Amino acid sequence: MLLGLCVGLSPVGQALAELPKSFPLGPAVRCELSAAILFCRQSGTAGFYAISKSGTDTYARGYDAGLATYWAQTSSQYGRFSIFSGVSGDGQVWFGSSKRIGWNMVSNFSTSSGDARRISCNRISGCN
Repeated sequence: MLLGLCVGLSPVGQALAELPKSFPLGPAVRCELSAAILFCRQSGTAGFYAISKSGTDTYARGYDAGLATYWAQTSSQYGRFSIFSGVSGDGQVWFGSSKRIGWNMVSNFSTSSGDARRISCNRISGCN
């Protein structure tokens, strides 16, 4: 599910315009691009996700093969600030916000099980 979360926070509109029709996204993920939907499948598993964008809203849904559950997430962008929320088939709900600072994206989110996290992602060094 975290993969879906991170992908959902990325600037999908720009990414959709720049990607070829079929490309690898890391060693275990293969993606296809249609007119408005990015569809990715995790190699060796039944996991997948799809992302679409409409205006300032991004929609992501997928299946986490490791947890054997479906999930969906919506995010809305306001300049450098985004608000997102999601739900998974096992009843987990999450809500959070992200702020872009230069090449960094700092995200804070909490879940219905009481977990709260902060993730910082950099375009070069990845997430921690």
